[in-house]
Amino acid sequence: MADGGASELIMLISGLMVAGIVTTLLIASWGGLANSVDTVQNQAEANSKTKAALASDPMQVSWDQPSCNLSLHIQNTGALELLDGAIGIIVNGTASTVNQTRLLGNSSVWTSGEVVELQVCPSGVTMSVGQEIIVTVVVRSEHYQGISGQYSFSEVIRLV
Repeated sequence: MADGGASELIMLISGLMVAGIVTTLLIASWGGLANSVDTVQNQAEANSKTKAALASDPMQVSWDQPSCNLSLHIQNTGALELLDGAIGIIVNGTASTVNQTRLLGNSSVWTSGEVVELQVCPSGVTMSVGQEIIVTVVVRSEHYQGISGQYSFSEVIRLV
């Protein structure tokens, strides 16, 4: 009888130690999951506050073939400040180079309502005046709660 009590005590202590280890692992996993959910929530919020739109007439977009210069005007329509150096342009499915960005108006930063003029060179794409093409614009915002928002839109434009 005395031997049975000691072995039961050892089993009880072993069981409590295993339960403590499992609890610690579950708490650590839950903390990591909570951080992941928080990061995804912050990303979704930053993305929802990051918006832009084509400000120029889509049927009257200036195209200069000899100098490879497509002029686009993009307006910040979101709540966050956009980075004018982090703009991606895709013309008819081909990534294009942004040669120059110029903020129109009196502002020095691309805040909500401000318009930026882009000079884009769509290399590798054959285009002509009167042609309609698809342009996709990708913009990125300043950091919001440690995360940068992203937004993209596509427009059909006519070259003049």
